[in-house]
Amino acid sequence: METIEPQIETTEDGSPTLRHPLLHDTYHSLRGAEGESRYIFIEQGLHEWVNRKRRALEERGNAEIGVQTSPVIRILEMGFGSGLNAWLTWQEARKEGWHLYYETLERYPVAETVAAQLAYAADPRFMALHRAPWDVEVPLDAHFTLKKRHCSLEDCTFETTFDLVYFDAFAPDTQPELWSFEVFSRLYDHLNDGGILVTYSAKGVVKEHLRQAGFVVKRLPGALGKRHMVRAEKPANQVDSENLVNPVNSTNPVNPLTVAACDGEK
Repeated sequence: METIEPQIETTEDGSPTLRHPLLHDTYHSLRGAEGESRYIFIEQGLHEWVNRKRRALEERGNAEIGVQTSPVIRILEMGFGSGLNAWLTWQEARKEGWHLYYETLERYPVAETVAAQLAYAADPRFMALHRAPWDVEVPLDAHFTLKKRHCSLEDCTFETTFDLVYFDAFAPDTQPELWSFEVFSRLYDHLNDGGILVTYSAKGVVKEHLRQAGFVVKRLPGALGKRHMVRAEKPANQVDSENLVNPVNSTNPVNPLTVAACDGEK
């Protein structure tokens, strides 16, 4: 398999990111790679989905069963990239005792020799992500099953549905074809009811295409001083149309008991 060798750059929070040699864009915000990923994908994505699941169980009187009433939390990531999002998610699954299926797409796999130079590689699990074979499901431990897929989003077909989408493509100005109505419509069709999609970009065209695809779009404060990000939901029930346009409060506390760049720029 052909791989690429991106340049390593250190971001403002001290964590490393990569710069794509063909697209000339960074894989994460230069304000902080790890900080951005934790805020957008872990806090506003994974923890938000878990908290919603727990609230739904409480409403049905099943809170004592816990979030794992559903056997597996199913995540789709657009852009495996450096592996940072997958690594942070695996850490969270182990810490909380969750069981995750993690499917991630990548058109330009990063060379293992480059990944090994990142600071995250001090954790053997980070390199286990990179060494896992492509296009097959790999149970990495009792909490985390990985399926890396060497394909572009436009060409991929899916054999399952998902609870959560990490949409971490390169910026809309860099890869506009990945931020289209057609792409978001496909993702909507492969999300379970009540599923959510999170992304760093809150550009107007992104929000418009998400709404056209059927998502309820909420604009949230962005990571590390950026103005905004987006969380989009596939409604399980009829949605109050007011939710389509109103921003929401930035406070999203994570219950420990539960099992300024311009918009669109990284």
